[in-house]
Amino acid sequence: MRQELFYIILVFILFVVGCLYVSFLSKRVGVEATETLGFSNSLEVLRGIAAFLVFGAHSTMYFGYAKNQVVAAAMGEIGVMLFFMLTGHLFWGQIKAGKFKADSFFLKRAYRLVPAMFVMISVIMSLDWIISGFLVPNKEQLVALVRNYGFGFGKVVDSIGDVNDVFSKNMYLRINNIWTLRWEWMFYLVLPLLAVFNRFILVTIFSLFVIILFMQPFQIMAGTTDIVFIGAFWLGALCVELEKFRESFLRIIFDKTFSYVILCSGVIIILVYLLHYPLQQKNVRIPILIFTVFPVFFFFVANKWNKNSFISWKPAQLLGKVSYSFYLWHLSVNYYVISIANRILKNPQALLSFMIVCAVMMFVGLTISVLSFKYIEDYFLKKSHRKKVLKESV
Repeated sequence: MRQELFYIILVFILFVVGCLYVSFLSKRVGVEATETLGFSNSLEVLRGIAAFLVFGAHSTMYFGYAKNQVVAAAMGEIGVMLFFMLTGHLFWGQIKAGKFKADSFFLKRAYRLVPAMFVMISVIMSLDWIISGFLVPNKEQLVALVRNYGFGFGKVVDSIGDVNDVFSKNMYLRINNIWTLRWEWMFYLVLPLLAVFNRFILVTIFSLFVIILFMQPFQIMAGTTDIVFIGAFWLGALCVELEKFRESFLRIIFDKTFSYVILCSGVIIILVYLLHYPLQQKNVRIPILIFTVFPVFFFFVANKWNKNSFISWKPAQLLGKVSYSFYLWHLSVNYYVISIANRILKNPQALLSFMIVCAVMMFVGLTISVLSFKYIEDYFLKKSHRKKVLKESV
């Protein structure tokens, strides 16, 4: 248990340091915290936390320090669940507010997600090609290369994970994190149908229908189905329904002080669940973990309307701003840093070495992420906004 707690403390310390470093770097390249009408700083901070939890998971799991990898795996699962809850919350909120426009939605999502991902995969594939000695690809390798640009939808052949090996093995250790984007796009594709439903009870029935039709509902406690992802989107959308009553009979749970009680309860329950029971890596992805994470997510929803010193902390907001790039780049950065560390360090799994390598991975990953946001993401976000303004002015 002492070792498991160490992971958590280390990731918390790195998160604080990482926020400060992003703030320092952002001032020098011109990235600013968003201050626009209707924008939620609370949810922006949540993005940064979710991305950092995934980084923490991949730092420990791939470094080899975590023996059982339970807490390490759980960090990643919690981060992913928070991301999916956030997606369900934001886009069901758009539908309920009458702001969902199918004719422009997919183009804006493409501008938001595709360019940064394509650049990341192109860089990693190019490095893989250079390290292989500029090997002339055959037709199978070309097909595998193209499939790696498909958000994890492409068929995988003789490889591990949701991506294809091209010039070398174990590409999943570098770009396999794009599998979550496949789920994002599957959710986007059903949004027009959800907009037609426009009632939460119908969305709930539809979710159950999808689970029964395509998944294994009786294996839900084995951690071997994707039902938890549907559940995460659904819980995020549920918060939109709860928000309708934040000034009436649900006022107390949206109260700033009481939201901290909810947050602390969620964190305590998560820790008790992860540290008390004999878990395995495969069964952290079960409904119990989703519902222990939900209070943490709800805290950030509740504080969309409250003044909160942590949520108002600019460094945390800036980390949230570059969180998509950090999520994309951190896995490959971890892979290469760890590969180099294993060659130059006498005992790379010693405690001090472990801490130093994790810090190096974080600083390199965040540096690339700030630059990626500034020169890739921000450009296409502004381009998407200009198209929207021009369309509305016609």
